[in-house]
Amino acid sequence: MTQPTLSLAIPAYNEAETIGWLLESLLTELADIEEIIVVDNNSTDETADIVAGFYAKIPQLRMIKETKRGVIAARNAGFDVAKGDIIGRLDADARAKPGWAAAVRTFFANADDSIGAGTGFFDQYDMPLQFIHKKLLNIAFDQAQKNNGDVPSLFGANMAVRASTWKQIRPLLLEQNGIFDDLDITLCVKEIGQRNVYVPGMAISASGRRMLSDTKTYAKFTAYMPATYEARGMTAEAKRSRAEVRTMRIMHRVFWVPSRAWNPATGHYSLRQLFSKHKQRVLPYDTTRA
Repeated sequence: MTQPTLSLAIPAYNEAETIGWLLESLLTELADIEEIIVVDNNSTDETADIVAGFYAKIPQLRMIKETKRGVIAARNAGFDVAKGDIIGRLDADARAKPGWAAAVRTFFANADDSIGAGTGFFDQYDMPLQFIHKKLLNIAFDQAQKNNGDVPSLFGANMAVRASTWKQIRPLLLEQNGIFDDLDITLCVKEIGQRNVYVPGMAISASGRRMLSDTKTYAKFTAYMPATYEARGMTAEAKRSRAEVRTMRIMHRVFWVPSRAWNPATGHYSLRQLFSKHKQRVLPYDTTRA
């Protein structure tokens, strides 16, 4: 069976510290990726220079600019110009594991036409207590496998959508601040009668730096989940998601101290690390961007 072609879109805003690691991780995947599109969303750091430094290593790499602020505008810009049969998305602070691209192509080459989008496993390269994270994620994906592979939501840092599905859902997607854009894609895929599933072997390492956010910022971020359902008039789902959000906020408080005390460079905890200044991850719709 002929395998589908794969495009990869990477939204990026001030990712000079991380995007080089992502592009390095993709060097093993180039035989299975037709194009890699980095969408520079008004970066003011060296993001663009770092990407340009990979042009010689990655012939299929290109960068486009999207001046409208926010992850939705950046995502749309990349997905809209993608040429592949499948459009993948990775966050700029992620790192693809070997075989990621081949897993995506092989899965969709054999997948039923009812499957419109997929998502995969991820660990966190900069967070402690990964045995807990992996156990919880394994439980979730085991449940998905029992449910014919269907997942309740795609994971925005590691996802792939059929190009034909993208064309169908594009007019349905919300274009407003304060929502989970990956959840919105999930709901739109369902709306057109297709499925969102777990893709075996589609694995990455992601950054858990969101856990370093203060409680106010993290609360604002998690509020995007019920807001997405509310924006779609899904009142019952919004109510249920508020309970999930409360659990997420409790988990954030529990893991906040060990996460701040963990030094990923040394692999150890320290009081100095705990009380040092940590850069907070920018919210997807940060209006303070330059």
